[in-house]
Order: sequence, then structure tokens, then C-alpha cells
Amino acid sequence: MLFMAQRKKGGNMEQTAALPSLDARVKLYRTESGQSNLLGFADLVVGGAFVIRGLRVLMSKPTAERPAGVFVAFPSRRGTGEQQDKYFEVAHPITAEARSAVRELVLAKYEEAAGEARA
Repeated sequence: MLFMAQRKKGGNMEQTAALPSLDARVKLYRTESGQSNLLGFADLVVGGAFVIRGLRVLMSKPTAERPAGVFVAFPSRRGTGEQQDKYFEVAHPITAEARSAVRELVLAKYEEAAGEARA
């Protein structure tokens, strides 16, 4: 199942590329000390036919500009050579609309799993 993303451009809604159906499975991560910023892992199923494993649900650290918050990180790997101090996403959405849809879905599934764990 595909759904169309829409973007507001110049006061009008502009239809963009269709996004495939998305589903996510989230597994909570707990440490005994509770000191980790890693909250969970997620697998993203795209269009019922493709899976991206290794998305992470993380808690950001607060800064002077913004408070701490939960975010989704896509699978990444460390660079090599001169860029060994950087990480590069292995799989990621190409459009802002797709990134937003994935983020909202994974965070909703995380909240659902966290709520079940608290109950």
C-alpha cells in the first residue's frame, strides 16, 4: 500500500513521491545502571517486502539551545582513513517526508512498547 506525502509550497499543497507502507518493530534496551542513552532498537519494514535492521532509539543530551529528547538514528558505520572519526548512515530516507514518517512511526512504536513494559 502506498500513500502520498504532501508538502506545503507557496501556500499550496504539493503532492510528492508516494511512500510505501511502513511498519516497525521496536525492542526496548535496558542497562542495569540505567546510564545509557540507548533506549531501544527498531527494525523498519518497507512495503511489506524489505527490512532495515538496526535503527536506534536514543535520548539526546541537553544543550544550552535545546532540552534532551528522544530521536531515531539510522544504521551507520564508521568512516575509514581521514574520516575515521565520522559515522555515515548505511540506510536512510532520501526525502524529509520519508524521514519524518519513519521517525513518527518508530517513536510511536517505542512509546507503545515502553507503555506495555510499565504496565
